[in-house]
Amino acid sequence: MKSFENWTQEEVETTFGIEELDTLPLLEEWISADIQANEHEQYVLEKMKKHLLNRVDSWNEDELKLFFIGPLVELADIDSPLFKAFTQRSFSTTINDIEIGGKVDFVIAKGKQKPITPFFCLHEYKQENRRDNDPLGQVLIAMVAAQHLNAAEMPILGAYISGRMWFFVVLQDKKYAHSNAFNASDEAIFRIFSILKKSKLLVASFCK
Repeated sequence: MKSFENWTQEEVETTFGIEELDTLPLLEEWISADIQANEHEQYVLEKMKKHLLNRVDSWNEDELKLFFIGPLVELADIDSPLFKAFTQRSFSTTINDIEIGGKVDFVIAKGKQKPITPFFCLHEYKQENRRDNDPLGQVLIAMVAAQHLNAAEMPILGAYISGRMWFFVVLQDKKYAHSNAFNASDEAIFRIFSILKKSKLLVASFCK
C-alpha cells in the first residue's frame, strides 16, 4: 500500500484520472464566505495573528499545530450532532486494485469514535521553509480516498497549510481546484476563520 505522504500531485492526477481546473463554483462559494466573527472571536483572532507572526519562523510542526492551528479550528466550532472533527486518524481503501491509505492530520466526518464518512481533510502541519514533499499531492490523495469511502458521491473539501499560508481545495467528481494562499499572520486570518465556519455549513448540507 502506498501511503498518502508518498504521493505527488501529478501522480494522483495520472493514476486516478483527476483533472485540475482553475476554479470550481463550490470553491468560489466556499472561499467567498463572509461569516463575521463576534467581538470575542475578533479579540482572539487578533491575538492569534500576532502570535503567529512572531513565532511561525521558529515553530516546528507540532508547535504550529498546538499553538495555532488547533486553537483556530476549535474557535471555529466545527462539530455538530451529525459530524465531528478527528485528528491524526488513519483510513485506507482500494481503488482500481490500487491500495492507498495513511494518517490524516485533521478530518471532519460522521462517526463517534472513528471517522466513518469523511467530508473534509486538512493536511499537513509543516514548517514554511520545507520543500521536501508535496502538500497538495498529500491532501489530494487523502481526498480521493475520502471520496471513495463516501459512497454518496458528494464533493470533498480539503485544505493544506504551509507555515502561515493556508490553501483550500475542492474535489468534485474527477475535477479539483485549489485557492490562492491566505496568510494567517495578517488580516486574512479573518477570511480563514470565515471559511472554516462555512465548512460546517457546507458539510451539514452534504449530510442532508
